[in-house]
Amino acid sequence: MGAFAGYPAGFSGAPGAPEPPTLQVTGVGEAEATPDTARITLGFTARAPQAAAAYEQTAAALNRVVQALMQAGLTAAQLQTREIALNPVYEPSGEEGESRLLGYEASATLAVTLRDLARVGAVIDLAVASGANRVDGVQFTVREAERAEAAALAQAVHDARRQAAVLAQSLGVVLGPVREVVAEASPVPFVARAAEGMPVLPGTLTLTRSVRVVYALLAPGRA
Repeated sequence: MGAFAGYPAGFSGAPGAPEPPTLQVTGVGEAEATPDTARITLGFTARAPQAAAAYEQTAAALNRVVQALMQAGLTAAQLQTREIALNPVYEPSGEEGESRLLGYEASATLAVTLRDLARVGAVIDLAVASGANRVDGVQFTVREAERAEAAALAQAVHDARRQAAVLAQSLGVVLGPVREVVAEASPVPFVARAAEGMPVLPGTLTLTRSVRVVYALLAPGRA
C-alpha cells in the first residue's frame, strides 16, 4: 500500500529547489515462534436469593480450585485472581415497566499461568472438576519474542522497500533516501478457545509487524 505526493511545478532537485515529492508505503512482515507460556482464564459464577449466599458460593468454588491446583504442584505465583463482581439480577420488565428482584449473581475469574504446555488440558479438567463453571479461554504467548519480532520487522522493511521500488519504477522516478520510518502495530498473541476434556494444542504463534516508510523521490538522472 502506498501514497504518492507528486512533483511540485519546476522541481529539478537542485539546491534551493522545492522539496522533492515523497512516497509513503506500509510494509508487513510475519515470523513464527513456538509458544512457551499458556495463560488459562477460569470463571466462577453463582446465583442466590441473597447477596451473601451468592458471594460465598463463588468464593468457595474459587478456593476449592486454588487448593486443587496447588495440590497438583502449581505455586501461588502461577495463580492470579483477576475479577470479582456482585450484581443484582432482575426479571425482564413487564408491560407496567417494573422489574422484580430475582436475586444476586456473584462472579470471579482466576488466571493460571503454565510453562509446561503439556499440562494445559489436565489443569482445565481439574479446575472444572473442582468447581470452575466457565473456561474463558487459553492464551499462548512467547516469553522471549525479540528474535521473532526482529525477523518480522526486517521482513516488513523489505516488503516496504519492494513496494516502493515497484511504484517508483511504474511512476518513472527514482527512489531516493528514506525520510521517515514508523513501526506500527505491536504483535497480537494467538488466542485459542478451549473446553473441558478437549485437547489443547499450542501450535505456532505468528507475530505480525508493520512499518510505515516515507521515501523521497528523485527525478530521473538525479539519483
